[in-house]
Amino acid sequence: MRVPIPVKVSAFALLVIGAYTYVANSIPQIQSVPPQELSLEAGSVTREQLVKAGEGIFKGKGTCEVCHAIGQKGTRAPDLAGIGAAAGKRKPGVTANAYLIESLLEPGAHLVEGYPNIMPRADRPPIGLNRSELWAVTAFLESLGGTVAVKLEDIPKDAGAVAGGAGGPVAELKMPGDPKAGQAIFMGKGACIACHKAGAIGASPLGPDLSQIARIQTADYIMAKILNPTAMGTVAGFPPNLMPPTLGQTLTAREFVDLMSFLLTLKGEAPASTAKK
Repeated sequence: MRVPIPVKVSAFALLVIGAYTYVANSIPQIQSVPPQELSLEAGSVTREQLVKAGEGIFKGKGTCEVCHAIGQKGTRAPDLAGIGAAAGKRKPGVTANAYLIESLLEPGAHLVEGYPNIMPRADRPPIGLNRSELWAVTAFLESLGGTVAVKLEDIPKDAGAVAGGAGGPVAELKMPGDPKAGQAIFMGKGACIACHKAGAIGASPLGPDLSQIARIQTADYIMAKILNPTAMGTVAGFPPNLMPPTLGQTLTAREFVDLMSFLLTLKGEAPASTAKK
């Protein structure tokens, strides 16, 4: 008796599936255990763990590398090589960790000559580090040529909290404009593209790359930089007085809001995204 072809195909398929199932079940199974989260405030964190966590925050959430380098000149912000040792000598009577903590929470208090006051508070948007993260970053900075001595108690208890003492992150500003219309202004009437790059848009090196501007700067700074460029200082490494001071007059209120909406989308996460004025 001839066996129908469909039956033969089905039997062959079952044979193959059975073989694969046997092989798969013969392989020892390894249980997947997710890594435990490092609790910085648990009291059991080692100095090495703290510094490692701080380095990760420095390179990641803190976005510090966008402006700062370690052992490299010519960046938008001061070179941080050896800052752990230098911090303790910058201001008489101020320890290294106190200097570093204040630099993170009140950046304008310790300006380095040649660099404008453009760094936002590290515990507020757009960066928004919490108290533990500030502790870890400070430890990492201290490790750069110095001795790690910072303690969690050295970080103000209200750091990373809403002004007034309530806990939780500060709400990020949302602009009511149209980002697509703002992109058109960036490329057209505003002529921003003549000097700035914004992700896949533009390529001019005359002004700072804006591809991550919303990650590293506050909305207040961006607004002020558009309306009164000279008052906000010049980013290190770029010529002064390059940005026109007339955008506040040439753009309508709606166009300004749309442009701001577009700039606040630039977080370096998408092709049409990137960093700073």
